[in-house]
Amino acid sequence: MNIKYIIFSVFVFLFFACNSTKSKHDLSNYKINYEGVLDTIIPHFAKNHDTIPSVNKFSPKYKFYYDQQKQERNYKWLNYTESKDGYSYFLIQRDEASIKRDKFIAICGRFKRMQDGRIDSATYEEIFWTWKMKIEQLTEKAPILFGKAVDGESLADYTPEKSKDEWIEFPGNGVYYDKVSQTWKTKAIQ
Repeated sequence: MNIKYIIFSVFVFLFFACNSTKSKHDLSNYKINYEGVLDTIIPHFAKNHDTIPSVNKFSPKYKFYYDQQKQERNYKWLNYTESKDGYSYFLIQRDEASIKRDKFIAICGRFKRMQDGRIDSATYEEIFWTWKMKIEQLTEKAPILFGKAVDGESLADYTPEKSKDEWIEFPGNGVYYDKVSQTWKTKAIQ
C-alpha cells in the first residue's frame, strides 16, 4: 500500500474524529427520558388537529393524537444539553412533506426545569426551525446552529435574509417567536 495514502487516511480520520459534534451535546451524556420530554413538548410544535382547541392542546386526553403524529412525522432526537444558563436545550428532527419523503427539518428550543425535574412550561421557547432539506444537509447544518444557540451566539448570518433560505426558515422574513403566546408570529407590516 502507498504510504501517502495511509498517512492521508489517518489525517482524514483524525480530522473527523476531532470535529465530531458528538462530544459536547451527545444524547448519551444525560440520563433523560427523551420520549417523556418529547411527549411534554410536542404540543408546542406539532400541528394541532382542527378539533383540538389550542387552549386544550396540553390536555392528556389528546395524547393519542400527538402519539400518532410522533409516528407519522418520525420525530428523532438530535441533540440535548443542559447549559450553565439554567436552560435545557434540545434539537429534534422530523419528516416534512415532500414527494419522495426525503426532506426533514430540525426544531431547536429550550426550557427550564423545576426542582422536581418537570419541565417548566412557562419557560419553553423555540429558537429556530430549519428549512426542510435532505438528511445529509440537516445532519451537517443543524448541529452547527445548535452549538451557536447553546453558546448564546447570534444566528443572524443563518436567517433567510442572509443565507438565501439554506439554513434557518424562522426566525426571519418578519417571523419571530413570541414568548408570551409561545408561538411563531409575523410582524405587522407598517
